[in-house]
Amino acid sequence: MMSRTTVLNSTAAAALVLAIALTAPVSADDGTEIHIKARAVSSTNIIRAASDLVDIRIERWSTDDEREELVQILSTEGNRALASALDEKDETGWVSFDPRGGGGPGRDPRRSYFKYAREIAHAEGREIILITNQYPGYGQTPQAANGAKLANYPVSFVLLKLRENDAGETTGIGRMFVGAKLRYDIASKKFVIDEFPMDPVYLKDVKVKVK
Repeated sequence: MMSRTTVLNSTAAAALVLAIALTAPVSADDGTEIHIKARAVSSTNIIRAASDLVDIRIERWSTDDEREELVQILSTEGNRALASALDEKDETGWVSFDPRGGGGPGRDPRRSYFKYAREIAHAEGREIILITNQYPGYGQTPQAANGAKLANYPVSFVLLKLRENDAGETTGIGRMFVGAKLRYDIASKKFVIDEFPMDPVYLKDVKVKVK
């Protein structure tokens, strides 16, 4: 298990600050579906994960009220309470590992459902954060991958940094954290990653299609 404290103003985690800060996000119309394809590369086992294809769908954006409620719960009651609160939220989309990509040992093609999705725009493009209390790529419960170990890290999330290229296509990079312990720093108004049990999965060749 890795134990570390990461304040999210570093290069490695800046996207989370941008995406979940109190800045108003770009709105998406109800019914808009965003389809994202990416290739997953494990930072600890590149050979295994190099062939993993990730399929992400965003079906709606979380509201301001949903965001404020989750921030309050995390700040006052902690990660387990946050994970429980996500159970009560409507789905915002899903992620799955595409078995056609080759998928390494232990990968599970079942969908893991997001309960939180937000985006913001800035001069260089946009950032998207997707949060779930399931475990992408390892089945849908904390026990599916590594027993009780992951139960101590009840929240997983995806960070995407996107921009439009010269051809008008939206592309980018991202990271997927499979399990993390979060806290909300009131003074800086930023989320802080205290611990995560495994290194993040890097998402490359990210391509976005809006239906």
